[in-house]
Amino acid sequence: MRKYIILFFSALAVLCSCGDNTPDGILDEKQMADVLTDVHVANGTLFMIPSMPDSLYKYGLGKYLLVFKQHNTDSAQFTRSYKYYTRDIQQLVAIYDVVSKNLQKRSDSLNKVYLKMQQKPNKPKPQNPKPPQSSDTAKLKPNKAVKDTVKKAKQKDLKPTKTISNPAKPQHDKLIKDTVKRIKRNAIPK
Repeated sequence: MRKYIILFFSALAVLCSCGDNTPDGILDEKQMADVLTDVHVANGTLFMIPSMPDSLYKYGLGKYLLVFKQHNTDSAQFTRSYKYYTRDIQQLVAIYDVVSKNLQKRSDSLNKVYLKMQQKPNKPKPQNPKPPQSSDTAKLKPNKAVKDTVKKAKQKDLKPTKTISNPAKPQHDKLIKDTVKRIKRNAIPK
C-alpha cells in the first residue's frame, strides 16, 4: 500500500510539472515575439534620427511606449517577461525564430512595394496641358469692363508715385552739416 501511495504522488508530481508553469504577469511566447518584433523595428528607426544623446532618449522613449501601448503591456511587464525567457535559452531561441520570421515578412512586403514603385513607367507630361473646364466655366465670357481696364493699364505710361518724405530727414541733414562745420572750425588752427 505504501508503494502505491508513493507511486501515486510521484506520478502526480511529474504530471503537474509538465504543465505550463508561466507565472502571472509574464507575456506568453506569441505575445513576446510580437512585442520583440516591434521593439526591434523601433530600434531600427532610431538610427534614422540624427543621433544626439538627448534626442535618442527623447524620441526612443516615445517609440517604445507606443509599442507597449499597441500590445497592451508596459515596460515593467516586458522586462519581467524578457528576464523570464532568458532563463530558458531554448524558449528564447524559439521566440527569436518567430521574431526573425516576422521581420523577414515585413522586409519582403516593403521590398515588393519598392519594386512596384520602380517598375511603374513614368508617364511623360503633356507639352501644353489644358486645364479642365467644367460646363459652367466654358459658358462664362470675360467682362468687357475688365478688358478695358487691362488695356488702359497696358497703354498708360505708369510713373512712379511720389514717396512721402521723411519729416525727420531734414533735421538729420541739418545736424550733419552743423557737425561738419564744428569739426572744420576746431580743426583749422588760427
